[in-house]
Amino acid sequence: MVGLIGISHQTALLEIREQLVITKEEITGLYEYLNQKCDVEGIMALSTCNRTELYFEVNSAQVNNPEAFIVAVTDAYVAYFKKDESVKQYLYSHQGLDCARHLFRVATGLDSLILGEYQIVSQLKEAFSWVDNTAMVGPELTRMVHKAFEAGKQVRTQTALNKGAVSVSSAAVELVSHKLSAFPNVRALTVGAGETGTIVALNLSKKGCVNNWITNRTLGKAEQLADRVHGVAFPFDSYTDKLSSVDVVTYTTGSSRVLLTKDMMVDIMKERNGKPLMILDLCSPRNVEPEVGELEGVSIFDLDHLEDVVKANFEKRKGKLEAAEAIIEEVLADFDDWLNVRRMSAAISTIASTFKSVNSNEAQNYKKVKDDVDASQKITEYGEHLSAKFSRMIIKQMKTVTNEGRDAEKVKLLEEFFNFSS
Repeated sequence: MVGLIGISHQTALLEIREQLVITKEEITGLYEYLNQKCDVEGIMALSTCNRTELYFEVNSAQVNNPEAFIVAVTDAYVAYFKKDESVKQYLYSHQGLDCARHLFRVATGLDSLILGEYQIVSQLKEAFSWVDNTAMVGPELTRMVHKAFEAGKQVRTQTALNKGAVSVSSAAVELVSHKLSAFPNVRALTVGAGETGTIVALNLSKKGCVNNWITNRTLGKAEQLADRVHGVAFPFDSYTDKLSSVDVVTYTTGSSRVLLTKDMMVDIMKERNGKPLMILDLCSPRNVEPEVGELEGVSIFDLDHLEDVVKANFEKRKGKLEAAEAIIEEVLADFDDWLNVRRMSAAISTIASTFKSVNSNEAQNYKKVKDDVDASQKITEYGEHLSAKFSRMIIKQMKTVTNEGRDAEKVKLLEEFFNFSS
């Protein structure tokens, strides 16, 4: 069984969401803890600026009550990160096909803050890379993720949902364009040169911003991005010196700690002599202390402030939803078929091995009382032929009776019925 526990922009504000971010460094410890507490066979953590979702896989035979099991995983998840019990009210959960459908909607951008967002695909690939080819991910979870990539690709190529679609990064630049005018005169600093920072800088450049400044912990990455936008790169340790002269600064790092505090900003604003500063914090957890916005002349916009851009984007693309949803349901049906075949595989293996075992035992008993080698060989071969024939007949009937494996209870009953060795 696959399932998930999550929190997103749809269920909680940023100040709550940022408390439950899961980093790459935490994934191994979290898996070991959940494996010990709940016997999960695999996990994947998807943490983006607008969501954190924990996907897990468990042996269905060990789960008598899926709802109770999800509660147990939730309790363990919250306990591992030492969070207050109150955060549970903001969490949502899904299991089975509902879990897969949700992931497919995420991968296609249908569940994103920005409808049709394309950054989510690379974020999902990164999340899966943390556990891929390790003991931390199982076959059902792996298959579900690959089908999610398939759904995302089909939606992007077969619908116009993503045509001209904006990411959170480009939506932030749209917000800048609404708040500031005369882009050629705007001096912009982008803190972070990863995917989000790159999209911000590129979109600023497209808007006509010629004063593009870039900083990153790895100076080389900042220099590469600066070359692409004809900007200037600065060492990360000294970037705050530039805050006294820029018009807008965008934070896009993966830092888990605050990079700009109110006390730091007080000194910076003195140097600016009252000139206003626009700050975009696209991080979760946030890089800028919220109290910075209390200072006169400072305007802070975080992920929860993109509402106007989000609404405009949704109105332009909502007509493409039906086609995208139809594609998701088709891919979901393929995944369901795979699950059903996988569910029957144990029963099929039990039936086949049972007939082979009976034939082998009976053939050995025959040889003990008969010395005719040729006859014994023929008996063995004929027994194998009958075993294979009866197995095929029963398996065919089993597929009919269980609706191609969809009736899990009947599949389990047949598996137990033919397991004579137990």
